[in-house]
Amino acid sequence: MWAWINSAVDLVAQYPHWALMIAFTAAALEAVAVLGVLLPGTPIVIAIAGAAAAAGQPMAPYLLLVMIGAVIGDFVSFWIGYRYRDRLRRVWPLSRKPHLMDSADRFFDRWGIYSVMFCRFLPVLRSTVPMVAGMAGMCRRRFLLANVASAFVWAPVHVYPGQLAGMTIERMHHGDYRMAGLWAGILLAVCVGLWVLHRRLAMRVR
Repeated sequence: MWAWINSAVDLVAQYPHWALMIAFTAAALEAVAVLGVLLPGTPIVIAIAGAAAAAGQPMAPYLLLVMIGAVIGDFVSFWIGYRYRDRLRRVWPLSRKPHLMDSADRFFDRWGIYSVMFCRFLPVLRSTVPMVAGMAGMCRRRFLLANVASAFVWAPVHVYPGQLAGMTIERMHHGDYRMAGLWAGILLAVCVGLWVLHRRLAMRVR
């Protein structure tokens, strides 16, 4: 396992610009309609942030690019919904999986502008609700406000746990198990908090 971890850390250390671009692309594509259902952007962002932290790189560039990528991805979904609202429900895969749009419709009808902020933290809905907002003709300024505000929260929620994981691994690799245990404890507390938040949001959807 250490060989895989060391290889990932070495790659990020040698090619930081590529690592930044991959994190940006993963954050953007995960928020794009349909692609967000297929692409596991969240684990990619967390893994790259962890490798970057283990390599001693600052998190600020990753945080900024992940945030921008998330905003762009959501806006692309919104634009697709707005531009092709009359034909989207008849296009694959939505024509084969109407439940995806049905769930997004119900969520958007119930929460309106707040759905754009909530859905970013929920699988499947994170890429379909922005498209539904576009199909419903939501004001672009209101959508952009909700989009940017939620990205300011979403990016740290994914980058910083990755950083804690990377710092834990880096300390273990150097034999500093006391500090590694401290970072691991903080990471566990953060993960539990995020899980509770996710469960509460999921219950609201139901």
